[in-house]
Amino acid sequence: MRNTLMLGVAALAVTFATSAAADRPNLKGTYGFTGSQGCLVSLLGFTRTLSAIDGRDFSDSGLVEGIRVFNGDGTGTITGSSMTIAGPPTPGFQPDASSNIFTISFTYTVNPDGTWTSSNVPGTDRGTILTGGRAGQTFSRENAPTATGLISDDGKTLTSATLTPQVEIVTFSNGDVHPQICHRSRVYIKLSDD
Repeated sequence: MRNTLMLGVAALAVTFATSAAADRPNLKGTYGFTGSQGCLVSLLGFTRTLSAIDGRDFSDSGLVEGIRVFNGDGTGTITGSSMTIAGPPTPGFQPDASSNIFTISFTYTVNPDGTWTSSNVPGTDRGTILTGGRAGQTFSRENAPTATGLISDDGKTLTSATLTPQVEIVTFSNGDVHPQICHRSRVYIKLSDD
C-alpha cells in the first residue's frame, strides 16, 4: 500500500510539472505598445566606465507607440513611431524636438519563470525622421541592449525594459554618427492572436 501511495504521489507531481510547463505562455500574436525612453548622446563616445567623453554631449527623452508581432517561433517584427525632445547638459547646445517612424526585426525567448527576453536582429533597426532639424533623413541603430520583461498569466499583457547600459551607435543618412546609451520601457496589450 505504501509503495502504491508513493507511486501515486510521484505520478501526480509529474502531471503537475508537465501541466505547468504546458501552461507557460507561448508568445504569439500582435501586441500594441506604448512606452518611454531616454538617451545620453555623446558625440565623442563613452569611456570604459560608460561616462560621456566631455565636449559634445546631450540628453533626450521621448515617447513611443507601435505594434510588436510575435510569430510564435522566437522571431518577430516591430513597427512604430516616436517623438523625442533633446535638452542640453552641455552649454551652447540648441534644444530641439523631432519625430520618426521605425521598423525592427527581433528574436525572443520565453523563460520558464514567466519572463521573456528580446534582442534586435543586427542590421534591421532602421527608421525615417519626419519632423525637426533632420526631417527626411534616415537612420540605423546597432548594438541595442537586450530587453527583459514579464508576461501576464493569460499572455495578454507584457512589459519590457532595458536594464543594462550599453553603447548603441546611431548612423544618419548624412553621415553623422551618434554613440548613445538609452533606457527604454514598454507595456504591451494583445490585439489579436494572428
